[in-house]
This record gives sequence, C-alpha cells and structure tokens, in this order.
Amino acid sequence: MKQLFFLFFFVIAFGLQVSYAAAIGMPEIILILVIGFMAIAIMVGIVLLCVNLIKKAKATRNEE
Repeated sequence: MKQLFFLFFFVIAFGLQVSYAAAIGMPEIILILVIGFMAIAIMVGIVLLCVNLIKKAKATRNEE
C-alpha cells in the first residue's frame, strides 16, 4: 500500500515538474495525470490478478 501512495505522489509530482519545465497548458497536465493514473490502475490490476491466481492455485492443491 505504501508503494501505491508513493507512486500516486510521484505521478502528481512528475506531472507538475513537466508542466513547469515545458510551460505546457492545463490540457497537457490533465493528460499526463490521467495516463499516470491509468498506469497505476494497470499495475494494481496485474498485482491483484497474480495474488488471485496464486490463491486459486493453492486452493486447488489443497483439494487434491
């Protein structure tokens, strides 16, 4: 969970740094943040899928 908060703040900080460095407008900042949050969602989804598959594999072994 701590890693997710770190990643969340990293995405926000990265978006702000890019906006200041490139002097880009608000639509680009929103685009960077949305892409960052989508990346976080995909990473969390993959982790939860792996955990779910590991639990099912252990349950299948216990049934045999």
